[in-house]
Amino acid sequence: MRIAIIEHDSTIAAQLADSLSSDGHACQSYADASGFLQSLPLEHFDACIVDHQLPGLDNRQLLRKVRELDRPMPMLVLTARGAEMEAASAFDNGNNDFQVKPLHISEFRARLAALVRRGVPPAPGAALFAYDRFEFNLKTQVVMASRVPVTMTQKEFQLALLLLGNIGKALSRSDIREAVWGRNCDVPSRTLDTHVSRVRSKLGLRPSSGYLLAPLYSFGYRLENLKLH
Repeated sequence: MRIAIIEHDSTIAAQLADSLSSDGHACQSYADASGFLQSLPLEHFDACIVDHQLPGLDNRQLLRKVRELDRPMPMLVLTARGAEMEAASAFDNGNNDFQVKPLHISEFRARLAALVRRGVPPAPGAALFAYDRFEFNLKTQVVMASRVPVTMTQKEFQLALLLLGNIGKALSRSDIREAVWGRNCDVPSRTLDTHVSRVRSKLGLRPSSGYLLAPLYSFGYRLENLKLH
């Protein structure tokens, strides 16, 4: 994953970056929210870690700007002991979590992993979901790849949206069946694999194009954006 660290304390920022890098994540640190927001037109992050007490920008403003992104990201908020309620009033929603300083790295890793696993679905009523060169019109169920329309069935559309909305996450076959076909639908594995193959082909999700849609033995599938590694 690519993770943004927005922390004015350089020692804490370096500690977090070292820990996450050792887990295989790519990190970019910012000393303030303004620098982070300026980078967003050119950068993509799967999550961000943000200090509750940032200089130069109110945290409510930061949260609002992140929510306005085409693909909002989950936020793990670092707060001083005694300031949890204040932080919660600004950041309290299902896409955020909190951790009190001083940090315990094992707990920090677990909280971040759980937060990212929850994912960030398109906002209620949203008309579009965009990721990299792909754009999904959620109302017409039309997919554009590099501004070129891609012909897809309804199930292929839902599967492609699921995969691109969960970059880097392992999706079990049961997760995929429930999201695409419904909770009580018993879809054969061969049917699921065929749909995955069609989505891979139609969207060009291959290493030569910067993506790897890989089967996970006895589990499911994971879509990786190789440009993030």
